[in-house]
Amino acid sequence: MADLISSLPNEIICHILSSLPSQQVVATSVISKRWNLLWRDVPSLHFDNGNEYFGLLKCKKNTFYSSVSSFLAGHENQPFYRLRLRCYYSMYITKSIRTQIQNAVTGSDRIQILDLYCNKNIVIPSVVFSFKTLVTLNLERITVEDISFVDLPLLEILHLEDINSPVEIDLSQFLFGCPNLKDLRVIRVRHLACETKGKFIRLPKLVRACIHKFLLPLEIFKKVEVLELEWVKFHWIFQQPNMDLNFDFHNLIRLELNVVRNWLLVLKLLNHCPKLQSLDICIHKV
Repeated sequence: MADLISSLPNEIICHILSSLPSQQVVATSVISKRWNLLWRDVPSLHFDNGNEYFGLLKCKKNTFYSSVSSFLAGHENQPFYRLRLRCYYSMYITKSIRTQIQNAVTGSDRIQILDLYCNKNIVIPSVVFSFKTLVTLNLERITVEDISFVDLPLLEILHLEDINSPVEIDLSQFLFGCPNLKDLRVIRVRHLACETKGKFIRLPKLVRACIHKFLLPLEIFKKVEVLELEWVKFHWIFQQPNMDLNFDFHNLIRLELNVVRNWLLVLKLLNHCPKLQSLDICIHKV
């Protein structure tokens, strides 16, 4: 049978390989001499040890991080368009690998997808928040530098979870730089605040939102289809200025509430969801 894939141009082969996990990409180097170094031209990094059972086998952990380090070294001078690195055993990330990851992120100014679940000793430089090609930004268990300027005109998905920051992050200023956002998730972000003086930025394309505690006016989410509110004390919502529910969630079809008491206020919210199809409530007593 003819090898049709090998007859394709390198650019097309690299594009196909970019959809695979990086360990599989490197494995193609044994196919033939032509494929031997082709993996180095693939502008995508994808490592995820979440599906691997390591148990107590330290050697497997070391092998995984050695693979990450080798792949990054093989792309030292090449920017990535996609960078997914999810390390659920992050205590084994060495200082040299942390440096490699930070350098790879900083040097990929045309990146489209950045998905990191790593180690809070890894610091994401502030320049990342002005990468104009970013479409997806998913950061978990990461430290970010001072975010004084955000310009992400193409960003559609923003997930921030368990984030450390040395200084206060103004969420309203952050979102102002993301005018095309469709999916927002903000949970357990240290030093997070929200300056709501004056008119708050609108997110007209927002479809899905998940917020921990409550930092944003409810009106921001009035056009979403899916809304998750985590650990919300509902009396906070209705005591905030400009928080009165004088509008309906006309598009909302799924609502998830992880709240601290007060059924009456929950019912008040539900009265403003005329198209609701799915409701998931977890009430905590204190």
